[in-house]
Amino acid sequence: MLDPIGEVRLLEHLAFNAWPALQTLVQDDWILRFADGYTKRANSVNALAAGRDTPLAVLERRIADAEALYQRRCTRCVFRLTPLMDSQVGTLLQARGWAAFDETVVMVADIAGGRPPTDVTVAAARNDTWSTGYMTFNGVPRDRQAIHDRMLEAIVPEAGFALSVDDAGEPAAFGLGVIERRHVGLFDIVSDPARRRAGHGQRLVEGLMSWGHANNTTRAYLQVVADNSRAIALYHKLGFREAYRYHYRAAPV
Repeated sequence: MLDPIGEVRLLEHLAFNAWPALQTLVQDDWILRFADGYTKRANSVNALAAGRDTPLAVLERRIADAEALYQRRCTRCVFRLTPLMDSQVGTLLQARGWAAFDETVVMVADIAGGRPPTDVTVAAARNDTWSTGYMTFNGVPRDRQAIHDRMLEAIVPEAGFALSVDDAGEPAAFGLGVIERRHVGLFDIVSDPARRRAGHGQRLVEGLMSWGHANNTTRAYLQVVADNSRAIALYHKLGFREAYRYHYRAAPV
């Protein structure tokens, strides 16, 4: 059984691998991720291991160095503050006027066997239907689609591209699953905005968990914005519990 920080570290590393940045830079216990500005997770400073009681002068220098690196790439510097990050970093950023936003809940669930929903398929490779539907339902700008595709192609662990269809066989929800170390990560679960609350998202999650079980995983994990109470209630219903939270702080514009 992992200690709480050990669990955070494991889930963080799994998620880094499941949603890869296009470029990374490791600096001691931090990893700086770059993906041409597409998504916060892939364009932020993150902790790889638990940091505590680092001298303030050292942290101030490291923050300044990180900010300079992102400025060189014409990207706003963002820190992703998980329980691994030295808590002094958040205090320093707040004092410098860095805005906090998007508190996020990381949730985990044990996976039990069960019959997968008949209207959900999980494919080993994405096709045009998945790509087009995902981009449409998730509102990905056209000028960002190529970056998104490059990130998907960079996934090294086993990935599953999930599709849920309605009674007429039309696409209703999409999602991504990534398997590593007996865990399946669930990412970007999106459903047709015109047909929400019809259960398509729930069946998609159940389908991905069933796919994970068939591939010898024992736990699922996902990330959801903390103010999305409807989604959190659904995940609780499916057996998920909160593991930890994180939030972002961004440099002043």
